[in-house]
Amino acid sequence: MTDQIEKLRSLKTDYINTFSTENGKKVLEDLEARCFVNNTTFNGDVNQMIYNEGTRSIILHIKSMINMDIEKIKKRQEEQSTA
Repeated sequence: MTDQIEKLRSLKTDYINTFSTENGKKVLEDLEARCFVNNTTFNGDVNQMIYNEGTRSIILHIKSMINMDIEKIKKRQEEQSTA
């Protein structure tokens, strides 16, 4: 389990390093604007709405990786393994 946590910690660091630079911030801001982060994905065309939700989920994943609390995840896993 510790290996998984370290991989996750390393990946989080990669996300932060990628998106914390000035260029990375600009790219993330552009993706947020294009991928319905702050707008509704509703559309009269159900296929377009499904596509919009897919693009939105990628940006939400990036943001969740950047904001992830590794210690909280580690603690939760430890609690589950002792239960």
